[in-house]
Formats: sequence, structure tokens, C-alpha cells
Amino acid sequence: MIPGAIWVDESSAAETIQDRVAAGEISATEAANLRKFADDGYCILSIDFSTSDAAEFDRGVDLLWREKPRNVAFAYDSPPLRFSTADEAKQRRPRYRIHDLHSRFDLAQRLYLHPLLHRYASLILGEPAVATQSLYFEFGSQQVLHRDSIVVPTPRFGHLLAAWIALENIDPESGALAYVPGSQKLPFYEFAPGEYMFDGRRMGDREARAAMEYHDAECKRRGLESKLFLAKRGEVLLWHSALLHGGGPVGDERLTRKSFVVHYSTMRNHPTREAAVAEDGGETVWTTRELLSRDGCFGYANPLDGTFAYRR
Repeated sequence: MIPGAIWVDESSAAETIQDRVAAGEISATEAANLRKFADDGYCILSIDFSTSDAAEFDRGVDLLWREKPRNVAFAYDSPPLRFSTADEAKQRRPRYRIHDLHSRFDLAQRLYLHPLLHRYASLILGEPAVATQSLYFEFGSQQVLHRDSIVVPTPRFGHLLAAWIALENIDPESGALAYVPGSQKLPFYEFAPGEYMFDGRRMGDREARAAMEYHDAECKRRGLESKLFLAKRGEVLLWHSALLHGGGPVGDERLTRKSFVVHYSTMRNHPTREAAVAEDGGETVWTTRELLSRDGCFGYANPLDGTFAYRR
């Protein structure tokens, strides 16, 4: 079994799903989606997100660029920067992302704490889920194929899910989300014996390229191919932490690819949330234990509203 495996990765997953249907614990639709997730490492869901919702979300992002609050971060790569340092004319451009936008306006928080997505996250993780962070992308990320479990630190390795929510109809020329069905079953690249996490403080391009080449070779050996998620507004790709995914090629840089990503873990295995931000010539880490709640769903508040943790 792969490191960080959850119950859907076990050979008994199909039998477990059938038993839960028979016991009335899950619906036939939920069972079909769980089978898809177990087989291919993802499932596609749909939530209500109207044209008026999309316009409201856009207004919230525009306001953020005007107000430039200190307690929200944006980034191209790591570490993120505080919005108070932002220059919209220069920095609102392809590849940027906004961290923890759910702390700024209600509509983003509704997506962060969406009951359907939390229901599936809890079913897949096998216990009550908690949303740990949100990321907003206005343009295609252009990220290379990667696995969240090796770049997103979690207290328990791989105990993580992600939901990618389309905030508009996605054009194939905009750099649509790319993913590799079945790649969650690939073995992990070992940066050192028994070490599966990429640590940017100790590792660099050489290690990152080695991991990418390893995963590319494994995909070719097994005949796994990349697909593009050409979603309609409100469609959601929910994926396994070990699924290879990234940003597809951008054919027209004038196009947006507005999306909202939520990461999930469990409160038992993820008791706090940390976030780093670049400031004062270094990197400061902030932390929070505060939980937001809505409709029986829980998610961490913005760590930049929390307490100072340490410098690194």
C-alpha cells in the first residue's frame, strides 16, 4: 500500500462501499462517486454557483486589490506576500493566487464550508473533515504535474484531499486543470530512504526534477495519460492527495481561468493551521486553532489573524 493510504486505497474498498450502501449509510450516487474515487483518484461533483454568484465573487476580488488588507496573502511561488505590499498593475497577472480568501467575504466562505464537499471529504477520509485552507486562481496556474501529498505539509502524511471549484466555464486555451487518472496508485519518489516530502528549505530544482522525471516514467510505463478538466461553472473536481495534477498549457493569456481550491484534512489529525508569509527580510509563520463553522461544516480561520509562531 502507498504511504499515507486511506481506506479507498485498500483492495477491500469496493466491498466496503457495497456494505455501506446495504446498511443505508450512503446513497447509490455517493457509492458511484466513491468507486470512481477509489479507481481513478478523483470524482466530479456539481454545486450551485450562479452567474450572479460569479459576479459577486469577482467584485470581492476586485475590492481586495483596492483595499490591500495586511491579513491576506498572495503568491506566485512560495513564500506568499502580504496584500499590503501588492501592486495591482504589476502583480495581478497570470500565475498569481490568493490565500485564504474565505476570510474576506461570505460567498468565498460558503464555498469553503460547502456541505456537499464536506460530506464527500468526510466519507473519503473516514472521519469528520475540516477545511484547512483555500486558494483562489484568476488565471491558469501553469503548474507542472505534482502530487499534493509531497508538497503540502500535513501532520499525517497524505491525509489530505482537495476540491477544485470552477467559478466560470473553463476554456481549453486558458490553462485548464490537468490531471492523470489512476496516478494516485503510483509509488512515491523517495527523496531519501523513507522520505517522501519535498522540503524547499533543504531541496531545490535538482530534487524537484528528479521527482517529476520519476513520475513521468511511471506514468509512461503504466500507460497513464493526462486529461484536462473542461468544467462548467459550479463543477468540482475532488481529488486524492497522491493524484498527479497541474495547470495545462495556456493558449491565450487574455483568458481567465477562475477557480477556488479547498484543501481538507481531519480535525483529529490536523489540530492547527500554519501559514508562512515573507516579511522583514525573512519568513514568518503564523498559526491558528480557530474554527469557522457553517451548516455543520468546519474549517480553519485565516492564520494571519492568529498568533505569531516562529521565524524561519
